[in-house]
Amino acid sequence: MTDRVLPEVVAEVGGQPTPGVSVVEQRAEAISRAAFGALAATALAETSAQPLPTPHLSTLWAETLAEPAPPLHAPAFWVEVLRRDTAAAAMVTEAMDAFGETPWPEAQRGVFAFRHDWAEPLVERLQWATGVARLASGNEARQGLRRVPRRFLTYRVGHGRASDALVAEWLADHLGRLAWWPLPQHVARLTSAADTGARALAVTPVDEAGFAPAAAELRLEEDGLHWPADRRFALLMAPDGWQVLALTEVEPDRLWLTEPLARAVPAGATVLPLVEGLAVEPAEFAQWVPGIIAGSVTAQVAFEPLPDEGLLDDPWLDGLPVWPDGNWRDDPSVTAQGVVTRQDLSPADPWVRRDDPWPTTTFQRRFLAAGREDITRWRARLYRAQGRLGACWLPDGLAPVLRVTREADGEDGFLRVTGEDLSAFWHRPAGALIVHPDGQRQHVLTATCHRDSDGCSVLVLRSGLEAPVPAGSRVLRLARCRLDHDAVEFHWHTPELVEMPLTLRRLPEPRGNDLITYTPS
Repeated sequence: MTDRVLPEVVAEVGGQPTPGVSVVEQRAEAISRAAFGALAATALAETSAQPLPTPHLSTLWAETLAEPAPPLHAPAFWVEVLRRDTAAAAMVTEAMDAFGETPWPEAQRGVFAFRHDWAEPLVERLQWATGVARLASGNEARQGLRRVPRRFLTYRVGHGRASDALVAEWLADHLGRLAWWPLPQHVARLTSAADTGARALAVTPVDEAGFAPAAAELRLEEDGLHWPADRRFALLMAPDGWQVLALTEVEPDRLWLTEPLARAVPAGATVLPLVEGLAVEPAEFAQWVPGIIAGSVTAQVAFEPLPDEGLLDDPWLDGLPVWPDGNWRDDPSVTAQGVVTRQDLSPADPWVRRDDPWPTTTFQRRFLAAGREDITRWRARLYRAQGRLGACWLPDGLAPVLRVTREADGEDGFLRVTGEDLSAFWHRPAGALIVHPDGQRQHVLTATCHRDSDGCSVLVLRSGLEAPVPAGSRVLRLARCRLDHDAVEFHWHTPELVEMPLTLRRLPEPRGNDLITYTPS
């Protein structure tokens, strides 16, 4: 009886197999207590209560595993719910308490369904990380530590409605939990009313990049782990309420729904894309009257796909892109500082490694981007800079604007310009932007500016001219700059207008090892 070999056993309940039995495959609804001699190559079980030490399972698929024995070996072990029974307190810790949230993608999550108050701008913050090491010569070695920036949104809530007080209650219930957060900067409106059961919504022109797919989560199925298809969610806000939509396809003027529309909505209702995120900073509210508040809520949301750098058409000078100038309406400011650091503190010869001062001039600019195309271009430009990592050329606005007095040929290595005492401003190597009277532009590298024998000012060039420069052209000095901060803020005044306050630091000229070093005798 003990020498029987069964190639396959299919049973509803396997209670206690005989010690000598060898089972190639065993499928059971419940395995309550396996004997010492049992050997199962594959076991698909709904519940495994307490297997004894000797069984060796090549593959074990279980929905609930309650207290497995230590000698149990399983190369592939997939568990949906791990439930631990504590006999002392007779408590059962369910999945919501053990893991913090339901492990299925279809789990219900909170939705921050509060309108943003456009009386204040919507602040979107992108935060990179750059490691900086400053050398003794004044040059800097930089390393990008975060290619995809962290993304934060600061909402302004409070419209004089009684429902505004629910924001504090909603945050109290959802702090530390993933929730759906809307993107007001990508809002769209319904151009026509939609009835109950509609499968598509006609909306104003939308950007498909704004309705980015949500973060996909692995799903556990009976045949293994699966990566679901891209899922897009949106928030439909109407005067009589709101509802969450699951989108299958986003067209420029139409949104296709996964499920029929639950309630009819009128024309003019707003549709906002949803992204995953959680509140990370304390919310501050000001109470006007009982039940009506106003304040700001900050949440860290999922990052959006990387922008397409092919949309950038910035000119390049000496391997660096040339950025456009800022908005001069806000009086751009400049801060200049000088730093001298002594690297060697030995009392014997304290000047042997004294560092040379390097310029720390910073330029404060405010850039405006109007229109979705311009906003997309600026976003790609900042992603290429990656905070304090990438450099660029920027009109500094400090040096006076020069005017060309005599036409220069493409083979000339200088420009004759007008101005008094220009050498005080144009004495260092820099870049220059030449604007022709007809609007044509070209970029060159400049050296020094000096007075000629006939009394005219001559601006020496370090690079050749792409085209002849006619008389009357203007010459603007450019500075090699880099962002002075890793965090960039987008102030969305409207979905079509963004303001970006930036601070750029001018980079020192590369000096190399051509300095004379003092050597003690």
